[in-house]
Amino acid sequence: MNILEYMQNISTQVYLRGDVIFREGDTHDGSMYCIMQGMFAVTKRTPDGSQEVIKGLGPGEFFGELSLLTRRPRAMTVSVVSANARVGILRDDQFEKLARINSQFLFQLLKSTIEKLHRAEARLTEIDKLLEEIKTEAE
Repeated sequence: MNILEYMQNISTQVYLRGDVIFREGDTHDGSMYCIMQGMFAVTKRTPDGSQEVIKGLGPGEFFGELSLLTRRPRAMTVSVVSANARVGILRDDQFEKLARINSQFLFQLLKSTIEKLHRAEARLTEIDKLLEEIKTEAE
């Protein structure tokens, strides 16, 4: 079961290849996005200013929930990589209503958030190993 199965009567938006849904650092707009069609790239700015692809997303997946929950600026950039794409947009008032009436929705959201945390921890471990290698080479 994916998150789209919990959502009805939400607004949808169509995007084309290259469209940016939001950029890293943008203020939150009180929305999360659920992919109905198409493929998206989630990227993060590197220290040299380039964009590193963190993950690809497709139908049934969602993004933007962290800013919706925390009210913090967007942590990553999300853009369309397929010819076209369609997303459902879940606004904060709809999110709160759905969260109150459907615990399975919250479980799916929690599960996804934990997966993101695991990916972040794995990246930190990689960085820590690289730093140790650099330190060892410098000695």
